[in-house]
This record gives sequence, C-alpha cells and structure tokens, in this order.
Amino acid sequence: SGQIRQMEEVKISKKSKVGILPFVTGFEEFAKNAERRGDLDKAYIKLIRAVFNNVEKVANESQKTPRDVVMMENFHHIFSTLSSLKISCLEAERKDAKLKYTDHLQSYVINSLGQPLEKLNVSQIFMETRIEHSGYQLAFNKQELRKVIKEYPGKEVKKGLDNLYKKVDKHLCEEENLLQVVWHSMQDEFIRQYKHFEGLINRCYPGSGITMEFTIQDMLEYFSSIAQSH
Repeated sequence: SGQIRQMEEVKISKKSKVGILPFVTGFEEFAKNAERRGDLDKAYIKLIRAVFNNVEKVANESQKTPRDVVMMENFHHIFSTLSSLKISCLEAERKDAKLKYTDHLQSYVINSLGQPLEKLNVSQIFMETRIEHSGYQLAFNKQELRKVIKEYPGKEVKKGLDNLYKKVDKHLCEEENLLQVVWHSMQDEFIRQYKHFEGLINRCYPGSGITMEFTIQDMLEYFSSIAQSH
C-alpha cells in the first residue's frame, strides 16, 4: 500500500517530457527481486492494477507530452517487463498492456500524421462519375483534380515529413527507443492513404492518365533519408 500511495503522489514536471514513469520502473524492480510465492499473486495483481490506473491518470494530466505518448511508452515498458518475467498470474495484464500500447501507438500515428493529402479529400473532386454525368462536369473535375495534385510536389511532402519527424523526436523519450517503430508506422499509414487516393483517381477518372506528383518509391526514400539524417 505504501508503493501504491507513492504512485498516486507522483508529480510530473510541466516543462519536460514524461518518459517512463518512476513507478513503472519501480514495479519492474519489485517484480524482478520478489520471491515467486503463491501468496504474492494477490499483491502483484493489486500493484499492477494500481500501475495501470496511475499511468492513465498521469497521461490525462500531462501537459508537455501527448496523452497517447505517455500511454504508448509506459504500456510498452510494462508489456516488455511482463513478457520477460513470465508471471503467470499477470498474463491477462500482459495482454492488456500490449493492447493499450498498440492502440495508443496507432492513435498517436493517425493524430500526428493527420491527413497529409487532406486537400485531396474534397468530395466534389471524387464524385462517383457515372455515364450520365456530362462531359463538361467531368472535364471541370479533372482540371480541379490536376490543380490540387500540383499542390503536393514531392519536395513539399518531404519538407512536411521532416518537420513531423522533429516533432515526434521531441515527444518521445530515448530510453524506450520507440522512434523508429513510430516512424515506420507513420510510413505505413501514409502509404495506405496514398493508395486510397490512387484507387479513387483510377476509379473516378479511368484512362485519364492523372497521377500523383510523387510515387510510393519516392515516399519510401523520403522516410528513409529523413530517419538517417537525424
């Protein structure tokens, strides 16, 4: 109960990033050094639940570090700890920690990346074109589409990604080493959005020859060179 009280009293600096919380590493130390006895099972469960609740509490109160990052980093650490210690009574909590980590990783990726091609999301450009649509209307839409695509030259996309990398680097802590995992997930999400728009162009404007100003290969090169240059 002393450990639980300490968790509840943890104060987080408003000026520095949160990183791995002291009571998360404290639980790891306790679990590594404790004897494996049946009567400890209840103590483990009570303690890990308090750890979960307090990670969430700190994440909700954090001002400097985004909530998703606090959750992602700390639940990744808890998942790794429980995976290496193999405490059978905490198997459900191990799975839960993994789920929380992956959910918040995905949420952070989507919220940070946003819609890098958001101007293409204009519904009038991608009207489902049917035979009855007049040639004039289609010609207008093609023109409109070409204009919007020109707003996404590869150079601008790369510049936006470089700024994004710097922002992510500021949010994440070094000790959990998740920067490359996050960056790779962002690459996957960007490719997914790119393919979505490519599919819409092919479906709505078959045979028009309209393509994006950069390819998936270019995009992979942007992501890779940005990661290597920092």
